[in-house]
Amino acid sequence: MILDLFPLKTGIWSLGMDAAFDQELYEELLQLNARMQTGEQIWNRKDHNIFDGHSQRCQALQEAVLTKVQELLGPHGRVVHVQGREVVRTHGVEIMPHNDEDECDVQAVYFPFGPELDAARELMPQVNQFAPNGFAICNPAWRSSGFAGLLMPWEAPSKFWIKPHRGLLIAFDARAIHFQKPYLGEQPFMNILFNIKVERIHG
Repeated sequence: MILDLFPLKTGIWSLGMDAAFDQELYEELLQLNARMQTGEQIWNRKDHNIFDGHSQRCQALQEAVLTKVQELLGPHGRVVHVQGREVVRTHGVEIMPHNDEDECDVQAVYFPFGPELDAARELMPQVNQFAPNGFAICNPAWRSSGFAGLLMPWEAPSKFWIKPHRGLLIAFDARAIHFQKPYLGEQPFMNILFNIKVERIHG
């Protein structure tokens, strides 16, 4: 589904990968992360792109995700470059508010593990929750920024909480502020990031 939550579009989907695929992907990227880390902070790591022929699982994930991202772009946009990164957090680690407009045009986040989605229920009531480890997306004026004056008089800064579930994919305009609450589990938690550059198709 595509949601106009803010002035910026956001896509939220259940990607449909099976549990065994996600577990194997998680274990594979956990090993890669251990090799790439250069310091204690999650961003202290060597430059790498998990979609540069790293593995067949990464390629399969990329294909599935970009199909959904194209839905978000619609007929007047197309993907021109994708960089993928794994972000691994241990107990107590959070991701502070930031945006990624200097790196990409659209960012997507995939969760390879977490609680299972109930296929019998609508997606939105399951993910639109404040929860430990919750992922928040905000319009750019949520904090002081050059976008603050762009809100209409009837608009207010918006914040939308998403509870991570296995197989959940979120894609959003990279100008959006986003962050994640501290992780409270014991097993390392992984987000898979897609930094996506797009171009407009004139027609």
